[in-house]
Amino acid sequence: MDTRISIVCLISFLAISLSACENGQPYQGVICTEEFRSTTLYVPGTPLTESFTIRLSNSDTIRIKGNADFRQGYYVVLDDNYQAKLENQQDNFRFIGKRGREVVVREDYIFKADQCHITQVSGKNKL
Repeated sequence: MDTRISIVCLISFLAISLSACENGQPYQGVICTEEFRSTTLYVPGTPLTESFTIRLSNSDTIRIKGNADFRQGYYVVLDDNYQAKLENQQDNFRFIGKRGREVVVREDYIFKADQCHITQVSGKNKL
């Protein structure tokens, strides 16, 4: 009998521990993973001197800090830092990459987000 009680207590503890919280309050039963998602674009050749992403519906310009230092040739198009602005929506974005004053990359994307993460719907990951 003690074994059954222990198992019930353990299961109850795990269920409570796994419930998602936002500021200590339950978040509508959603359990988010701890991963941080980002979508990158590989641009071969000379490093870009400037890169940014524009949300086309409202002209919001997203600049990823440290993008030039991320990994040689790889540039973050959008990451989970933008999730709250896109939550439960889908929208069109455009990544712009420059070398000097010249635009050398102009790629279109569609992203969506749920309560936890952004997800790339369409767009290239490599040029």
